[in-house]
Amino acid sequence: MNIPQNLPIAPLQSKAARYQLGLTQAGVIQETGLPGHKLKNFETGRFVPDMKFLEGLKSYYEGKGINLSELKEGDGMVPVAAAGVAKPQPGANMVATAPSMYFRVSDAIDPTQVDALLEQMDSNDDRIAAILKEPANAGFLSDFDEQTEALQRELFGLMAANYQIFRTLQGRSLTNPPPKDGTAKTQADLLARWIAASPLASLLLTPPPKASTPSAPASAPTASATDDDDEGSEA
Repeated sequence: MNIPQNLPIAPLQSKAARYQLGLTQAGVIQETGLPGHKLKNFETGRFVPDMKFLEGLKSYYEGKGINLSELKEGDGMVPVAAAGVAKPQPGANMVATAPSMYFRVSDAIDPTQVDALLEQMDSNDDRIAAILKEPANAGFLSDFDEQTEALQRELFGLMAANYQIFRTLQGRSLTNPPPKDGTAKTQADLLARWIAASPLASLLLTPPPKASTPSAPASAPTASATDDDDEGSEA
């Protein structure tokens, strides 16, 4: 996907406009009906949405009386890296990145598939943030109890899933369908088995309409996965 040099609205402008209006992302999403995952990923600098979305967001703020061209640093337009000086809450703001850094989405990925993958990535991020707030409880005969170890497996599974989604969006999927005979001969086969065990495998292992390469994984498998599946959980 080619990123236009002059966007209708920049990530920092969207943030600054929200601050001036006293709105949260949830408030903007509710009032505009725009996809929430697109706004979140746009403002964190992860993704440049389609022009229709950007034009709609710009029109919304301008309809509220905001002049985007007059927004400057100091009006809430503080780069994420600079804003990060404040003490973060445990597990908060897990996807903060420099606003100017975007990743390229392959033209081979259908826009509908892009939305589905980004929405899953966003959902995984929310779950990751929730897990990181959970306590690490000591075990009776081990360092940690079963719940803590299960959460760790889920955490690393979600992180691995997001990496796979990221690679898929770039058109650089690491995965293939699992071996037909079920026998794992390579680490890639183990990875394929792990992905096939994930709840959304039916969606994420299905090649997008325009893709020429297999699509990639999604959400993490449950804590009841096999030992091989656990070994496949990697960030």
